[in-house]
Amino acid sequence: MSYSPPASAKPFTLNISDQAISEWRQLLQLSKLAPDTFETQQEDRRFGVTHKWLSETKDYWLNKYDWRAQEKHINSVPHYKMQIEFVHLHFTALFSENKDAVPILFMHGWPGSFLEFLPMLQLIKTKYSTKHLPYHIIVPSLPGFTLSTIQSNSDWTNKDTGRILNQLMLTLGFNKYLVQGGDVGSFVAQVMSATYDGCVGMHLNMLPTAGKPDENTPLSNLEKEALARTQAWEPLGMGYAIEHGSRPSTIANVLSSNPLAILAW
Repeated sequence: MSYSPPASAKPFTLNISDQAISEWRQLLQLSKLAPDTFETQQEDRRFGVTHKWLSETKDYWLNKYDWRAQEKHINSVPHYKMQIEFVHLHFTALFSENKDAVPILFMHGWPGSFLEFLPMLQLIKTKYSTKHLPYHIIVPSLPGFTLSTIQSNSDWTNKDTGRILNQLMLTLGFNKYLVQGGDVGSFVAQVMSATYDGCVGMHLNMLPTAGKPDENTPLSNLEKEALARTQAWEPLGMGYAIEHGSRPSTIANVLSSNPLAILAW
């Protein structure tokens, strides 16, 4: 018997209104760039994005970018929405007719979205028919990201996200499943694999270490090089994380003010 999603998984088509697009264009047109200073001229981006790049990209966004073409591309794979607790959860999925298909949940990170997996989904669609697809592929927008909205004022954590996504898999009828995660998704994957019996395996493409090895720890040359890169990156590459972790309300208001602010960030 072939698989079909439950009635609670409502088919969804992304369709941004013309009015919303018009408002976005107006905001972008009115958004001003910062003064062209020494810091904004450094092509190595050690101080952040350059004035030149932001100016050129704003022009492209206004005059060449075709949202409707992107929207059509996004809608080329099946999308669904499902209400789980306080979350109006969005996910895209390729379901198989194969009775032995293995369910796999793929989780994105920040700054990212389900769109990171769109090339993979397109490749799988091209390679397999639903009859021969060896997997059920489920790619959610993590709660609070992109198209998944949280209708709650609680202090949301990775444990909450893990609970919601485990419930998604169970509601879809998958009592046993695998998870894959990168960045934020890797933390959620670890929570799910440690908490829920249904999560029987995981793959991570980000696995941060708990701390720096002491001087007596034997390291290969490759490990020494990786550690050196990490130590060089930490003082300069963690600014965004410190801001988001310590002042999320402030940065949320800044980024919500106009499209150019989001682009620069």
